[in-house]
Amino acid sequence: MSSSSDQVSLPSLPSIPDELIEEILSRLPVRSLLQFRSVCKSWMSLISDPYFVKKHLNLSTQSTNLTRHRIILTDTTAEFHLKSCPLTSLFNNPSTICEDLNYPVKNKFRHDGIVGSCNGLLCFAVKGDSVLLWNPSTRVSKKSPPLCNNWRPGCFTNFGLGYDQKNDDYKVVAVFCDPNVYFAETNVKVYSMASNSWRKIQDFPHGVTPYQNSGKFVSGTLNWAANSSSCLWIIVSLDLHKETYNEILPPHYEKEECSTPSLGTLKGCLCMNYDYKKSYFVLWMMKEYGVRESWVKMVTIPYLPNPEDFSYSGPYCVSDNGEVMLMFEFDLILYDPRDQSFKYPKVHSGKGWFDAEVYAETLLSPIKH
Repeated sequence: MSSSSDQVSLPSLPSIPDELIEEILSRLPVRSLLQFRSVCKSWMSLISDPYFVKKHLNLSTQSTNLTRHRIILTDTTAEFHLKSCPLTSLFNNPSTICEDLNYPVKNKFRHDGIVGSCNGLLCFAVKGDSVLLWNPSTRVSKKSPPLCNNWRPGCFTNFGLGYDQKNDDYKVVAVFCDPNVYFAETNVKVYSMASNSWRKIQDFPHGVTPYQNSGKFVSGTLNWAANSSSCLWIIVSLDLHKETYNEILPPHYEKEECSTPSLGTLKGCLCMNYDYKKSYFVLWMMKEYGVRESWVKMVTIPYLPNPEDFSYSGPYCVSDNGEVMLMFEFDLILYDPRDQSFKYPKVHSGKGWFDAEVYAETLLSPIKH
């Protein structure tokens, strides 16, 4: 019988350095990280740390393969329903199963409009008098105080969501337009997520009124397509840090027989699109923000039958191989410019879509920032 001194002791498991744990966790999806917060106190502290949240955000938003991006869809039913599905599934699979999202504001028969997304935060316009900032990945939200504008029939508000990097603050800009007065008065206020308050800033340039529903965030600025008393239309840019306006020049394009252009964003660049002769959807991209010479015609997409009745909405996304995601007649479609073909991804549990927005899955919270 062997003595206790003769027993072989098992080697202790090697410990993983904290730096390596951080690197591993920062590359995981949000859903896994929310579960891993309960593993131990140190993981809970790490995953909640603002530095880690920013590191995870940077890795998620800089990813080019779209694995950390989803699209949110608003149903065309009478009740307000939101659904979400992965972008990669729409591009790579003939059919996709959507997840139902629990919208934080309880009013099932009012359809709140999607303003935009920024670093995982979605912004919704609530009755035109306030906004909701919501991270659907973490299910955390915050509603702004009311704007308290002097509303009367004919008035409308255009919003825009963006990030002021120098102040490390997410901002919503509200452009209140009153067409009842000469040259359409525009009252502009900025909501700061950090201070949870609205503040009035300089009005839109004289004689300029935005006609697009929401401003598009690019390179620290919000951009609106706007009517002007001096020309057909212009692009108005608002620097979110300086809170000053500038005009961005559009490309030299065929203005005859074109619809009024709209703005969008793709791959962090400002985009412009319009219908040409009711036969094609033309998409331009500004490769270097603010430089007119950097506009390039990205793609020309032929229309499906009956273009008089419907126009393309979007584009919402471009895949690595150049496929463009659009909406037509309340359905998502994919156009491949390499062979001019269309694909129609089937989305289960959906009867048609009224609006859509692409967002990244991040840990960013609208409450603690």
